Amino acid sequence: MKRYRVSKEAENDLDEIFAYWVERASLDIADRLIDAIVDRFWLLGEYPESGRECDGIRPGTRCFPAGKYLIYYRRMRRGVEIVHVFRGARDQRKAWKDSPG
Repeated sequence: MKRYRVSKEAENDLDEIFAYWVERASLDIADRLIDAIVDRFWLLGEYPESGRECDGIRPGTRCFPAGKYLIYYRRMRRGVEIVHVFRGARDQRKAWKDSPG
């Protein structure tokens, strides 16, 4: 049973990350990076308290690292919703403001 749902915004974030790494490195590296990020989704669904609270960015949102990226998610009744995935080096507040949704 899947304990996570990926928002349209998070899907767009993953598409952008994939395209960035395909252009700068290779298809194989981009695939492996996306797989490493998505592998964390299951963990968050099973253990939703794993991430740190990010109420200062968006109330009810938590954050969990995946390499150089940060996965933002919120609890749902059964698991979590993955809301966004941003590069950790980015200004996170600005990333939230600049993204649709």
